[in-house]
Amino acid sequence: MGEDISGEELAAASGIHEWARRLRELRVEHGYEITEVGDGIYRMERAEPDEERARRWQLANKIRRSAGSATERIEAFLEASKGEVVTRDHIDYVANIREGIRRVRELRDEHGWPINSYIDEPALRPGEYRLVSSDPSDRRDPRQRLYPEGLRERVFARDNYTCTKCGRNRERALAAGDTHFYLEIHHKHAVAEELDALPPDELNREENLVTLCHRDHAALTAAFQERRRGDRRGR
Repeated sequence: MGEDISGEELAAASGIHEWARRLRELRVEHGYEITEVGDGIYRMERAEPDEERARRWQLANKIRRSAGSATERIEAFLEASKGEVVTRDHIDYVANIREGIRRVRELRDEHGWPINSYIDEPALRPGEYRLVSSDPSDRRDPRQRLYPEGLRERVFARDNYTCTKCGRNRERALAAGDTHFYLEIHHKHAVAEELDALPPDELNREENLVTLCHRDHAALTAAFQERRRGDRRGR
C-alpha cells in the first residue's frame, strides 16, 4: 500500500493476462482506492475499501440489469444518486452503451434536468456529475442550452460561482438547507423567446451575461415578462 507498482509487476504477480480487468474490479466493484499515477503505474492509497464506492457500484449493477432503455436506466441511476457525485464510468456502465454521457447531456439540455458538471460546480472534476434535484419544478431554463459550455464556464468563474442577486454559492446554499441550488446564465437585456432571435455575438457577449441561481433567474424572468405584458396592454 502506498507504493508505486507497474502493470508488468501486477501481471507477473497475478500470473494472468486479465490483470487489468481484475484491477478494475477491485477499484470499481469492491471500492479500493487505486489510482493510476503514471503511464501503467498504479498505487493503492488505502488498505481498506471504500464502502460507499462499493455500494454505488452495487446500485449501478442492479440498475444496469433492469429493463428499459439506456436513457431510462440513466434516469433511474441519477435519481437514486440525487445530490451525490457520479462519474462517467458509472453512467457508461449503467447505460450499457458507449454514448451514455450524450444521453446525460440530452437530459440536461433538452429535458431540463439540473445536472451539474465541473463547469457549473468547481468542486467537481471533469467526468463527474451531480443531479441537484429530481423535482420537476426545479427543471433548468431550456434556453440555457443556447450558451456554449466554454462561455458558461467563463461567466460562472468570473462571478465566482455565486448568484449575483442573492449572493449565495453552493456552499452557502447547502449551509442554509437549500439542496436544490444551482446556477444559470441570465442575459441582462433579453428574456425567453427574445433570446432565440438574438444574433450569436449579442447573445454570447459576456458583458451582457450574469450568473444567477435557478430560483432568482426564474423569478427575474417572470417579472420581466409580466412587465413586458403590462407595457403591451398599456399601449
